[in-house]
Amino acid sequence: MVDGGGGGDDSTKILSFKDMCLTGKVPQITRLTMDLIEQKLAKIEFEDGNPLKPTVIIDDSMFEGLYALWQEALVIKLIGKSIGFHVMKERLTRIWKLNAGFEILDIDHGYYMVTFDQEAYRVKLIGEEPWMIFDNYLIVELWTPDFISPVASINKTMVWIRFPGLNNLVYYDETILLALASAIGKPVKVDINPKDVRRGRFARVCIEVNLTKPVVGRVWLKDLWYHVEYEGLHRICGTCGCYGHLMRECKVEPTMEKK
Repeated sequence: MVDGGGGGDDSTKILSFKDMCLTGKVPQITRLTMDLIEQKLAKIEFEDGNPLKPTVIIDDSMFEGLYALWQEALVIKLIGKSIGFHVMKERLTRIWKLNAGFEILDIDHGYYMVTFDQEAYRVKLIGEEPWMIFDNYLIVELWTPDFISPVASINKTMVWIRFPGLNNLVYYDETILLALASAIGKPVKVDINPKDVRRGRFARVCIEVNLTKPVVGRVWLKDLWYHVEYEGLHRICGTCGCYGHLMRECKVEPTMEKK
């Protein structure tokens, strides 16, 4: 059991993360009931004096113990595709290949919380190469107290990009590829696979992109424009260039490209 805080009262308890995963229940708190208003630990205010718009303000000390359960957790979400709990856990087991166990809890809206038997794995998985499930990217982030699944948004992710047609072997240098990638996003690393050199696709670059902004479709080098190919991003709008919807769903009026 984990101490949930609440003014130092030893009667405050919440379910362990593992218990919640086994029961499918969210944290259940059992502590002595107190009147927070009377104890001056909470107050109610009304927006514009309207009694139909009450705002409840609770002292931060009442939440501190409740955060403890989640501080060692990761928040994950598969972007562009929805899969069930059991499939998600099976796929995570396959791609992470951990030597110790982990627990996963469905928290709605496509988000999951994950904790590990060994703390080192939580640190290891953050910032590693982009994880993919069914050719879609898996977002892996540290949990923070301000995370709320119904209103959470994913703004950035790491993706793999290629430059089709860049088949002159002179250009397949890590320094040059990183420079090209810098025009598109924040470069992270280069992956060169000599086995695929026959097809001109043996190099790719991992970059961090902002999904709220239009993606870069091409980059100029040595008098030629090269197309940028994004792996795993299947819903890029051809009108506005942003990820998350298709042309028929776009609200931006198409414009003619100037030559």
